[in-house]
Amino acid sequence: MSYNYTNIPQNLNTGYYQQSQQNPNFTASGTPITTGAAIENNPLINAAASTPDNPAKFLAAMGISTAALFGINNFINNPLQSKKYDQTFFNKVEKYIDNNISSKPKVKKFTDYLHNLKVSVSRQIDKSEILRTMFRKPSIGGPMAQSQAVSSRGHIATRAIEIMKKYKEAHPGFTEFDAIIKKAEKDSYKYLDEIIQTINNSSANLKEIITKKPAWGFGIIKNKSSLQEILNKNRLINNYKNSGKTLGQKASGYLMRATECLTNGMFSGKGAVLLQALMIAQSYSEASKAEKGEKFSTFMASLTELMAFMATMGIQMRITNSLAGLKYIGMTKPQYEKYLELVEKANGFAKTKDLAQYKNTVAQIKALKDLGKANTKWYQKPIKWIGKVVGYGRIRETVKPLKASKASTLLAKIPYGLKVGLGYAGRVGLIMAAIIPIFSGAAKKISYAIFGKPVKTLEREKAKESASEQPSQVVPQQQQTTQNPNSQTFQQQPLQTTQTVSTGKPGNLLETMNNMHNNPAIGSQTVTPVVQQQSPIQSPDAGIVRTYIPNPILGTENVQNVAATRSARIDAVLRQADYAEAMAQRYL
Repeated sequence: MSYNYTNIPQNLNTGYYQQSQQNPNFTASGTPITTGAAIENNPLINAAASTPDNPAKFLAAMGISTAALFGINNFINNPLQSKKYDQTFFNKVEKYIDNNISSKPKVKKFTDYLHNLKVSVSRQIDKSEILRTMFRKPSIGGPMAQSQAVSSRGHIATRAIEIMKKYKEAHPGFTEFDAIIKKAEKDSYKYLDEIIQTINNSSANLKEIITKKPAWGFGIIKNKSSLQEILNKNRLINNYKNSGKTLGQKASGYLMRATECLTNGMFSGKGAVLLQALMIAQSYSEASKAEKGEKFSTFMASLTELMAFMATMGIQMRITNSLAGLKYIGMTKPQYEKYLELVEKANGFAKTKDLAQYKNTVAQIKALKDLGKANTKWYQKPIKWIGKVVGYGRIRETVKPLKASKASTLLAKIPYGLKVGLGYAGRVGLIMAAIIPIFSGAAKKISYAIFGKPVKTLEREKAKESASEQPSQVVPQQQQTTQNPNSQTFQQQPLQTTQTVSTGKPGNLLETMNNMHNNPAIGSQTVTPVVQQQSPIQSPDAGIVRTYIPNPILGTENVQNVAATRSARIDAVLRQADYAEAMAQRYL
């Protein structure tokens, strides 16, 4: 009895077995392996790439969020603008904790433990040259990056200069702020203490409300502030940083820090509120797509993931600075400070075209570099190299070319510009691909622990990704199999006859149908294609295991309606063919 397989579609051959083993983008279960996972896990990239299903609802959510955040900001800021710190809610929190909580034995024991832990960690840092360099000798970025690195102190210093300028505009004859504005306008984060001292010593009306209508507000939104607000917020910043001595001071400071994380308007101003509103709208959009019963947990997971980007921006910059600072291994703290001072001087001489001073300063910089290199131990050299890569092309640490004629200056600026540009792009890539996903992933796990994990929603999204990515991987292999005649081993191999062996496998429909009707085996021979036996592939809908015709499935298609899948339709056709052939054998 001969069997005709010529009507079987060309793509139902053993090429699928070959593909499942040769295609490195598939695992054993058929799930695609994605690349660039760090970048794919970045919440900013995912948010930018996603499109809201209902733009009108998205814009409405953003508008409502903006209005709500503005209201919260005004509610918290108004007392800080018009009252001294001793009259504010934050001072009440500080006093209550110091008088009623911090003196309790268990609380005091815990705070003492934290203090001792901090001292112990500091000692361990001082023992290691690598750790000492990271924490004591960080790299210095440009004005914007460094302002972000110092975080709230940088924000409040920038805002203080803006308010001082507005106060001077309102009082043209007032000149007490002129000197500090000129000195601190560019790098305000360096001079916060001097700014605060100038405000305290001035004769200005500290409680006078300074109103600014930013361009993005279309003349509707008013950004109100006062010099008193700067003084109050500076005290709160110092409370949660190193200056806070008591538990109450720490608590009031961290309370203010928490409100900044929630609204982004306490230190950064109302412009940052728009970004926060965009995050809330994005989280609302994701929650609207979630499964029933998981919408709130999806919303909170998305929001905390996005908020982690804003809340940890200062930490991100400090991590980058610490990694780049590893290039100063081998230098003492005074040598490190001298190096930065010399670079700043050299760049000044380059601008004024002072050739003699420029060359002398560059020689001193080179001598310090050589000294640091000589003091670097062999096992520290790879770590130092990492610092050089991360800190490549930092403006504050790169000597500018000396200005000369237009042509020579242009030629000298080309490699300098490339160095600065490549270094900046590399650090941005490092933050986006490696640093932000760490904080966002941790924030998401915390949200899962508190508000629950949206399991069904995550499984559905994973199934959709698998279903959309698998066909794109299969098609090229199908075309290759069809075009390559040598891969058609199933059709072109000669057929041989062997003795029938009853295996009892439920997937052999021909044998199963004959046994059901108490018929003997059809003939004493069966057709066996000369191909290497592969492990049977399980059909997802019928439970059939075919040993003589390969099932063209690269793993189970994990979708909701299995009966509507491509593999289910193919299996249905094959089952009909099996049944028709079995019935024909009964009556032949």
